[in-house]
Amino acid sequence: MQKSFTTNKPTQCAIVLGAHGSLAAPDSNQPLYDLADAISDKELFTAVTPAFLNGDPLMTDFLQHLPKGDVVIVPAMTSVGYYLQSVIPKRIAENPDHADFRIFISPVVGMHEKIASLAAARIERTMATDSMTADDTTVVLVGHGTRRNANSCKSTYALLDQLKLERPDLTFEIAFLDQDPEAEAVAKKIGTPHTVIIPFLISRGPHTTVDIPEAFGLDAGPQVQFPNRKQWDDGDGHRICICDTPIGMYPEVADLCVELAMTELERGTPIELPALEQLT
Repeated sequence: MQKSFTTNKPTQCAIVLGAHGSLAAPDSNQPLYDLADAISDKELFTAVTPAFLNGDPLMTDFLQHLPKGDVVIVPAMTSVGYYLQSVIPKRIAENPDHADFRIFISPVVGMHEKIASLAAARIERTMATDSMTADDTTVVLVGHGTRRNANSCKSTYALLDQLKLERPDLTFEIAFLDQDPEAEAVAKKIGTPHTVIIPFLISRGPHTTVDIPEAFGLDAGPQVQFPNRKQWDDGDGHRICICDTPIGMYPEVADLCVELAMTELERGTPIELPALEQLT
Protein backbone atom coordinates (compact mmCIF):
# COMPACT_ATOMS: atom_id res chain seq x y z
CA MET A 1 0.00 0.00 0.00
CA GLN A 2 1.40 3.38 -0.98
CA LYS A 3 2.27 5.87 1.75
CA SER A 4 3.22 9.44 0.93
CA PHE A 5 5.41 9.87 3.98
CA THR A 6 6.43 8.16 7.21
CA THR A 7 7.25 10.00 10.43
CA ASN A 8 9.88 8.70 12.86
CA LYS A 9 11.43 9.61 16.18
CA PRO A 10 12.22 13.34 16.49
CA THR A 11 15.61 14.14 14.95
CA GLN A 12 16.92 17.15 13.11
CA CYS A 13 16.37 16.30 9.47
CA ALA A 14 13.94 14.79 6.97
CA ILE A 15 15.04 12.77 3.96
CA VAL A 16 13.28 13.01 0.61
CA LEU A 17 13.74 10.61 -2.30
CA GLY A 18 13.52 12.87 -5.33
CA ALA A 19 12.31 10.86 -8.31
CA HIS A 20 10.95 11.36 -11.80
CA GLY A 21 8.12 8.93 -11.15
CA SER A 22 5.56 7.69 -13.64
CA LEU A 23 1.80 7.49 -14.00
CA ALA A 24 2.05 4.94 -16.82
CA ALA A 25 1.37 1.93 -14.58
CA PRO A 26 -0.34 1.62 -11.18
CA ASP A 27 2.75 0.30 -9.36
CA SER A 28 5.49 2.27 -11.13
CA ASN A 29 6.17 4.43 -8.06
CA GLN A 30 5.63 1.73 -5.43
CA PRO A 31 9.36 0.82 -5.12
CA LEU A 32 10.06 4.40 -4.00
CA TYR A 33 7.47 4.07 -1.22
CA ASP A 34 9.05 0.74 -0.28
CA LEU A 35 12.48 2.36 -0.21
CA ALA A 36 11.15 5.17 1.98
CA ASP A 37 9.73 2.58 4.39
CA ALA A 38 13.08 0.77 4.54
CA ILE A 39 14.86 4.03 5.41
CA SER A 40 12.14 4.96 7.88
CA ASP A 41 12.66 1.69 9.74
CA LYS A 42 16.16 2.89 10.64
CA GLU A 43 14.61 5.70 12.74
CA LEU A 44 17.24 8.25 11.81
CA PHE A 45 15.14 11.06 10.36
CA THR A 46 12.15 13.17 11.36
CA ALA A 47 10.34 11.98 8.23
CA VAL A 48 10.99 9.99 5.07
CA THR A 49 9.10 10.50 1.84
CA PRO A 50 9.46 10.20 -1.91
CA ALA A 51 8.62 13.25 -4.00
CA PHE A 52 7.81 12.88 -7.67
CA LEU A 53 7.68 14.94 -10.82
CA ASN A 54 4.95 12.46 -11.78
CA GLY A 55 3.21 11.01 -8.76
CA ASP A 56 2.05 11.73 -5.24
CA PRO A 57 3.41 13.61 -3.38
CA LEU A 58 4.42 16.01 -6.13
CA MET A 59 7.74 17.82 -6.07
CA THR A 60 5.78 21.08 -5.92
CA ASP A 61 3.97 20.35 -2.65
CA PHE A 62 5.85 17.70 -0.66
CA LEU A 63 7.19 20.17 1.93
CA GLN A 64 3.74 20.63 3.41
CA HIS A 65 3.98 17.07 4.76
CA LEU A 66 7.29 17.64 6.57
CA PRO A 67 8.21 19.19 9.92
CA LYS A 68 9.98 22.52 9.42
CA GLY A 69 13.77 22.31 9.54
CA ASP A 70 16.47 20.62 7.49
CA VAL A 71 15.61 18.48 4.46
CA VAL A 72 18.05 16.38 2.46
CA ILE A 73 16.91 15.38 -1.00
CA VAL A 74 18.54 12.20 -2.26
CA PRO A 75 17.91 12.01 -6.03
CA ALA A 76 16.62 8.52 -6.81
CA MET A 77 18.12 8.75 -10.27
CA THR A 78 20.99 7.24 -12.23
CA SER A 79 22.57 10.32 -13.78
CA VAL A 80 23.04 14.05 -13.50
CA GLY A 81 21.08 15.73 -16.22
CA TYR A 82 18.35 18.17 -17.08
CA TYR A 83 15.83 16.99 -14.49
CA LEU A 84 18.25 17.16 -11.59
CA GLN A 85 19.97 20.37 -12.60
CA SER A 86 16.98 22.40 -13.79
CA VAL A 87 13.56 20.86 -13.21
CA ILE A 88 13.83 19.67 -9.61
CA PRO A 89 15.25 22.93 -8.15
CA LYS A 90 12.46 24.87 -9.84
CA ARG A 91 9.79 22.48 -8.54
CA ILE A 92 11.18 22.76 -5.01
CA ALA A 93 11.06 26.55 -5.29
CA GLU A 94 7.39 26.27 -6.22
CA ASN A 95 6.61 24.84 -2.77
CA PRO A 96 4.96 27.78 -0.97
CA ASP A 97 6.68 26.89 2.32
CA HIS A 98 10.23 26.43 1.01
CA ALA A 99 11.56 29.42 2.97
CA ASP A 100 10.84 27.52 6.21
CA PHE A 101 13.42 24.85 5.35
CA ARG A 102 17.14 24.45 4.81
CA ILE A 103 17.29 22.20 1.76
CA PHE A 104 20.25 20.05 0.74
CA ILE A 105 20.64 17.87 -2.35
CA SER A 106 23.02 14.89 -2.31
CA PRO A 107 24.65 13.16 -5.30
CA VAL A 108 22.38 10.79 -7.20
CA VAL A 109 22.06 7.31 -5.72
CA GLY A 110 22.77 5.56 -9.03
CA MET A 111 26.26 7.05 -9.14
CA HIS A 112 27.23 5.88 -5.65
CA GLU A 113 30.63 4.20 -5.71
CA LYS A 114 29.20 0.98 -4.21
CA ILE A 115 26.66 0.36 -6.99
CA ALA A 116 29.21 -1.47 -9.16
CA SER A 117 30.13 -3.98 -6.46
CA LEU A 118 26.45 -4.58 -5.66
CA ALA A 119 25.66 -5.19 -9.33
CA ALA A 120 28.69 -7.44 -9.72
CA ALA A 121 27.59 -9.54 -6.74
CA ARG A 122 24.11 -9.94 -8.24
CA ILE A 123 25.61 -10.98 -11.57
CA GLU A 124 27.70 -13.61 -9.79
CA ARG A 125 24.70 -14.99 -7.86
CA THR A 126 22.53 -15.06 -10.98
CA MET A 127 25.14 -16.93 -12.98
CA ALA A 128 25.81 -19.39 -10.15
CA THR A 129 22.11 -20.21 -9.79
CA ASP A 130 21.92 -21.40 -13.41
CA SER A 131 25.49 -22.70 -13.68
CA MET A 132 26.40 -20.08 -16.26
CA THR A 133 30.08 -19.58 -17.04
CA ALA A 134 32.02 -16.59 -18.27
CA ASP A 135 32.54 -18.34 -21.61
CA ASP A 136 28.85 -18.81 -22.34
CA THR A 137 27.33 -15.60 -20.87
CA THR A 138 26.96 -11.99 -21.98
CA VAL A 139 26.04 -9.34 -19.41
CA VAL A 140 24.07 -6.41 -20.79
CA LEU A 141 23.92 -3.15 -18.84
CA VAL A 142 20.81 -1.24 -19.93
CA GLY A 143 20.52 2.48 -19.19
CA HIS A 144 17.84 4.94 -20.11
CA GLY A 145 19.95 7.48 -21.98
CA THR A 146 18.46 10.27 -24.03
CA ARG A 147 19.22 11.96 -27.30
CA ARG A 148 18.34 15.29 -25.66
CA ASN A 149 21.26 15.38 -23.21
CA ALA A 150 24.74 14.05 -23.97
CA ASN A 151 25.56 13.81 -20.25
CA SER A 152 22.76 11.38 -19.51
CA CYS A 153 24.63 8.29 -20.70
CA LYS A 154 27.92 9.06 -18.94
CA SER A 155 26.97 7.38 -15.68
CA THR A 156 25.98 4.19 -17.54
CA TYR A 157 29.33 4.06 -19.34
CA ALA A 158 31.09 4.77 -16.02
CA LEU A 159 29.26 1.87 -14.37
CA LEU A 160 30.16 -0.38 -17.30
CA ASP A 161 33.85 0.47 -16.84
CA GLN A 162 33.60 -0.33 -13.12
CA LEU A 163 31.87 -3.65 -13.80
CA LYS A 164 34.62 -4.61 -16.24
CA LEU A 165 37.16 -3.98 -13.49
CA GLU A 166 35.10 -6.06 -11.05
CA ARG A 167 34.66 -8.94 -13.51
CA PRO A 168 37.30 -8.76 -16.28
CA ASP A 169 36.48 -12.36 -17.23
CA LEU A 170 32.97 -11.50 -18.42
CA THR A 171 31.70 -10.25 -21.77
CA PHE A 172 29.75 -7.01 -21.38
CA GLU A 173 27.49 -5.05 -23.70
CA ILE A 174 25.87 -1.67 -23.11
CA ALA A 175 22.40 -0.74 -24.35
CA PHE A 176 19.98 2.14 -23.99
CA LEU A 177 16.26 2.77 -24.23
CA ASP A 178 16.43 6.24 -25.78
CA GLN A 179 19.71 6.42 -27.67
CA ASP A 180 22.17 4.22 -29.55
CA PRO A 181 23.03 1.45 -29.13
CA GLU A 182 19.38 0.57 -28.57
CA ALA A 183 18.47 -2.50 -26.55
CA GLU A 184 16.76 -4.35 -29.40
CA ALA A 185 19.79 -3.99 -31.67
CA VAL A 186 22.14 -5.16 -28.91
CA ALA A 187 19.95 -8.19 -28.18
CA LYS A 188 20.16 -9.32 -31.80
CA LYS A 189 23.96 -9.37 -31.87
CA ILE A 190 24.56 -11.40 -28.69
CA GLY A 191 26.43 -14.55 -29.62
CA THR A 192 26.59 -16.42 -26.31
CA PRO A 193 23.93 -18.93 -25.21
CA HIS A 194 23.13 -17.07 -22.00
CA THR A 195 22.32 -13.43 -21.24
CA VAL A 196 22.11 -11.54 -17.95
CA ILE A 197 20.51 -8.10 -18.11
CA ILE A 198 21.20 -5.43 -15.49
CA PRO A 199 18.68 -2.56 -15.73
CA PHE A 200 20.47 0.61 -14.66
CA LEU A 201 17.12 2.10 -13.69
CA ILE A 202 15.54 3.05 -10.39
CA SER A 203 12.15 1.40 -10.38
CA ARG A 204 9.82 -1.05 -12.05
CA GLY A 205 7.57 0.35 -14.74
CA PRO A 206 7.05 0.14 -18.51
CA HIS A 207 10.79 0.38 -19.22
CA THR A 208 11.61 -2.66 -17.08
CA THR A 209 8.38 -4.63 -17.53
CA VAL A 210 7.73 -3.96 -21.24
CA ASP A 211 10.55 -2.26 -23.18
CA ILE A 212 13.51 -4.32 -21.97
CA PRO A 213 11.66 -7.67 -21.94
CA GLU A 214 10.32 -7.14 -25.45
CA ALA A 215 13.80 -6.26 -26.72
CA PHE A 216 15.25 -9.50 -25.31
CA GLY A 217 12.33 -11.86 -25.98
CA LEU A 218 11.20 -12.16 -22.35
CA ASP A 219 7.68 -12.14 -20.94
CA ALA A 220 6.42 -8.56 -20.84
CA GLY A 221 3.61 -6.73 -19.10
CA PRO A 222 2.71 -5.13 -15.76
CA GLN A 223 2.59 -8.56 -14.10
CA VAL A 224 6.33 -9.17 -14.67
CA GLN A 225 8.35 -10.01 -11.57
CA PHE A 226 12.12 -9.92 -11.13
CA PRO A 227 14.23 -11.72 -11.98
CA ASN A 228 12.42 -12.09 -15.30
CA ARG A 229 13.68 -15.43 -16.61
CA LYS A 230 13.27 -17.49 -19.76
CA GLN A 231 14.98 -20.68 -20.87
CA TRP A 232 14.53 -22.57 -24.10
CA ASP A 233 16.23 -24.93 -26.52
CA ASP A 234 16.87 -24.02 -30.13
CA GLY A 235 18.88 -25.70 -32.86
CA ASP A 236 22.12 -24.55 -31.24
CA GLY A 237 21.39 -25.79 -27.72
CA HIS A 238 20.08 -24.63 -24.35
CA ARG A 239 19.66 -20.89 -23.77
CA ILE A 240 18.85 -18.76 -20.73
CA CYS A 241 18.01 -15.06 -20.56
CA ILE A 242 17.51 -13.33 -17.21
CA CYS A 243 16.61 -9.70 -16.54
CA ASP A 244 17.54 -8.83 -12.98
CA THR A 245 15.93 -6.34 -10.60
CA PRO A 246 16.47 -2.64 -11.43
CA ILE A 247 19.38 -1.28 -9.41
CA GLY A 248 17.16 1.16 -7.49
CA MET A 249 15.28 -1.82 -6.02
CA TYR A 250 18.37 -3.49 -4.53
CA PRO A 251 17.81 -3.91 -0.75
CA GLU A 252 21.17 -2.23 -0.04
CA VAL A 253 20.05 1.03 -1.68
CA ALA A 254 18.37 2.13 1.56
CA ASP A 255 21.76 2.20 3.28
CA LEU A 256 23.29 4.07 0.34
CA CYS A 257 20.58 6.74 0.58
CA VAL A 258 21.25 7.19 4.28
CA GLU A 259 24.98 7.47 3.63
CA LEU A 260 24.46 10.07 0.92
CA ALA A 261 22.11 12.09 3.12
CA MET A 262 24.42 12.06 6.14
CA THR A 263 27.44 13.02 4.07
CA GLU A 264 25.55 15.91 2.51
CA LEU A 265 24.44 17.17 5.91
CA GLU A 266 28.03 17.12 7.13
CA ARG A 267 29.02 19.37 4.24
CA GLY A 268 26.48 21.84 5.57
CA THR A 269 25.78 23.80 2.39
CA PRO A 270 22.09 24.24 1.56
CA ILE A 271 21.17 24.76 -2.08
CA GLU A 272 20.14 28.11 -3.49
CA LEU A 273 16.79 27.78 -5.18
CA PRO A 274 16.07 29.63 -8.41
CA ALA A 275 13.91 32.73 -8.22
CA LEU A 276 10.51 32.11 -9.72
CA GLU A 277 9.16 34.47 -12.32
CA GLN A 278 6.35 36.66 -11.07
CA LEU A 279 2.98 35.56 -12.40
CA THR A 280 1.04 38.31 -14.14
